[in-house]
Amino acid sequence: MHRTTTSGTYVREAGSDVHAGELLLTAGTVLAARHISVLAAVGLTDVLVRGRPRVAVISTGSELVTPGEELGPGKIYNSNGPALAASAAANGAEVASIAHCEDDPEQFADMIAHAVAVADVVFTSGGVSKGDFEVVKDSLEPRGGTFVSVAMQPGGPQGTAVVDGVPILTFPGNPVSALVSFEVFARPLLREIAGLPVIASGTRPLTTGLESIPGRRQFLRARLDGDGVLPLPGHGSHLVAGLATADALLDIDPDITTLESGDLVKVLPL
Repeated sequence: MHRTTTSGTYVREAGSDVHAGELLLTAGTVLAARHISVLAAVGLTDVLVRGRPRVAVISTGSELVTPGEELGPGKIYNSNGPALAASAAANGAEVASIAHCEDDPEQFADMIAHAVAVADVVFTSGGVSKGDFEVVKDSLEPRGGTFVSVAMQPGGPQGTAVVDGVPILTFPGNPVSALVSFEVFARPLLREIAGLPVIASGTRPLTTGLESIPGRRQFLRARLDGDGVLPLPGHGSHLVAGLATADALLDIDPDITTLESGDLVKVLPL
């Protein structure tokens, strides 16, 4: 039965929320509960989506020991694997696999075969420089991989390869180098794939002066300090405790050697 209504009878008008033909969500929207709600409210059961990128992480080095195990002579704990996996997850990825490989080409080949079977992109650490046992470089270069020394510090040795259609980014083994490499090269890639907003560099005044090595683009650890930014001491690529206190990287051009307090500097938030 149909009947008329008058003002104040608490009957909601058709189309008061969404009109026919109205755009509900734009392409690239990262779906949250509120988006699922509106899709269901208009009766949609299926929408075309892009899944989170799947990442595989392989840290290499016979000197590495899994945290929690006994640390013998000449060994160090493997921090790159957990750190790269956590970095990937924090930037929209699903960690499909995390593994540690000895300096053994056969073992590495097996791990790469598994990684490219389960992931959309693979990150490795270590084995890309100029030593006698560079397992990543020695294994991937014959398969078309490219390995170079980038004019940046930390993170000079870098490489890329494609195996079975899956891109592989190979980072240095020093812990700070590996994490800075991720921030510079991998974080923008993952966030674009995952539909997350870009974390853009900005500029801030230095709260104290600094010296920079010429000829290389420096990514120096720093801490945001009010409206400014404070450079942190210790530039060694093994100093992970120093990196833990930072929440930004200073991006210093290779032709800059000295900056004074108050000078504007490029800042990449971590």
